[in-house]
Amino acid sequence: MEIILTETTDPGILALFSEHDEYMLDFLGEDRIYYTRYRESEKLEKVWAARENGRPVGCIAYREKDAGVGEVKRLFIKKEYRGQGISKELLRALETYAREQGCHTLYLDTRITLEPAVSLYRASGFQIIFQQGLYVQMEKPL
Repeated sequence: MEIILTETTDPGILALFSEHDEYMLDFLGEDRIYYTRYRESEKLEKVWAARENGRPVGCIAYREKDAGVGEVKRLFIKKEYRGQGISKELLRALETYAREQGCHTLYLDTRITLEPAVSLYRASGFQIIFQQGLYVQMEKPL
């Protein structure tokens, strides 16, 4: 397994973003109306891919939210690769990059019902700073 920095225009990344969107739309059920599919207007600055034998199996993206504050976006692992620590490695790569850019805080949005994601973020030092219904915002000082 290798973690590589790649482009948001990479066909493998776009396929993962699409698979992530389909997973979320299915997961959200009636709440799908609040979900936004990937668009270039998200202005993701960096994206990392986890690759197995050259094939992308997971991804994570980053963008600057404010000066010194970065945002974690689009963490996704293909179903058959979950539970292998890939998310931790992707998050670690993003955090290393954020620190190198002078970022002092990372931020993300998720749903409290995405328990594996929330557990990963909590174990990585993120704390819930806001919750409205099932929606949570989390942050981590770097």
